[in-house]
Amino acid sequence: MASKIKVDQIVGSTGNTVVFPAGQTVTITDGLTVAGGGTGLASFTAGDVLYATGSTTLAKLAKGTAEQVLAMNAGATAPDWGSVDLTVLPTITVAKGGTNLSSFAAGDILYATGSTTLAKLAKGTASQTLKMNAGATAPEWATVAASGAGSVRFHARMESAQSIANTTETNIVFDTEVIDVGSGYNTSSGYWTVPSGEGGTYMIYYSHHFGTGAGNAYQSRIYKSTDTGSTWSKVHHQWDYDGNGYNVNHNTYLIVLSAADVLKTTLYHGQSSTQSMYAEADVDKTFFGGWKLV
Repeated sequence: MASKIKVDQIVGSTGNTVVFPAGQTVTITDGLTVAGGGTGLASFTAGDVLYATGSTTLAKLAKGTAEQVLAMNAGATAPDWGSVDLTVLPTITVAKGGTNLSSFAAGDILYATGSTTLAKLAKGTASQTLKMNAGATAPEWATVAASGAGSVRFHARMESAQSIANTTETNIVFDTEVIDVGSGYNTSSGYWTVPSGEGGTYMIYYSHHFGTGAGNAYQSRIYKSTDTGSTWSKVHHQWDYDGNGYNVNHNTYLIVLSAADVLKTTLYHGQSSTQSMYAEADVDKTFFGGWKLV
């Protein structure tokens, strides 16, 4: 039967050293208190964290779950595991690796305004492009400039003859569209409209190939409308006095146009009877066209 020694204090016989024989185990039944340099706790679970609950008492906090962080509880009396509360984080400066901005709108672009400052540029509108401002200090959105030479062009010809009554100025309708980049020509009316965003300088041409016979001159004209065809102003006029053989008026004309301007050609004659414009399938006898220069 094991012997028991009950004492209030063990003191070394020489100095402050107590020597236990090799191979002997000393068991402290009541544990080692904090005051004695211990924890006052008899066991732990892996991951436990010790914290003081008083000047001479310790407690253990069980481990938290994945990605939780240790913070003080609501009463500020003890540590506790919990998720990160992003609402209490400060705005992080650029110098610390942040943006120093607290919010964004969809489409914002960040750009530097200095070595440690960022700003945001709101998104542009549809089809705008990003470019440097006039002072070359920051980016900005800008509407793409109207495209240049050849971006708009059309060519239409007459393949079915059109009758022109005597002394009656008549709109010429070129019934077959050959080229129409910009979708501005109308084969029903004979009108061509400058496409949206494509105002500029244009080279316009036409050829009126018409009937025979002597008499009053044939007159070919180009008209422009700035109100989608409600009113017209004459911008070009050509006469042909040759009454012998087949008659042709053809010309090219340089003109500055705005988007939505409309052009048409007309023919007038005084031959005493109805005359016909000459037309042929797949052949440019009577035609109308043009292209954008700049």
